Amino acid sequence: MSCIFCAIASGSAPASRVYSDERCVAFMDIHPLSEGHVLVIPVQHAMQITELATDLSLHLFAVAQRVLKAQRDLGFGIQGSHVLLNDGKAANQKVPHVHIHVIPRKHGDALGSIGRLILHVTGIFGRAKARKTLEAQALQLRQALER
Repeated sequence: MSCIFCAIASGSAPASRVYSDERCVAFMDIHPLSEGHVLVIPVQHAMQITELATDLSLHLFAVAQRVLKAQRDLGFGIQGSHVLLNDGKAANQKVPHVHIHVIPRKHGDALGSIGRLILHVTGIFGRAKARKTLEAQALQLRQALER
C-alpha cells in the first residue's frame, strides 16, 4: 500500500514541515480548515493510535501541544483550537495513517469553516493551499518553536 504520509515522513513527498525528529513529523495541512492548520504524524506507519506504543502516542500529543503554543504565540488560535484525532475510517479518517490535526479557531469563523469541513469529511478536499503560503506559515511556526 502506498501511503502519502509515509512518503512525507521519509522526505520523498513534499510537505511544508514545521517540526521533525526521529519519531514524528509536523507539517502544514495542504487543505487547511483555518490559517496555520498543522498535522502531526508518527514516522512509523500505523492506521490507528492503538497500534502505536504508548510512549510514541504521548510524544505525538506533546509535539501537538508545542505546535499549539507556537500557533498561539503567532496569533493563530488565540480564541480556541481543535486538537483532533480521527481514529479509523468510521471516524472520517481520510488518510489511513495516524495524524493529529492542530487547527486554530477564532470567534465567527464557523461559516467559512463549514464548507471546508464538509469537503474534508466527504474526502473532496478542493483546491490545495498555495505552497508559498504554506511554506511561509511553516517557517513562522518553526521559528516560534525554537523560542
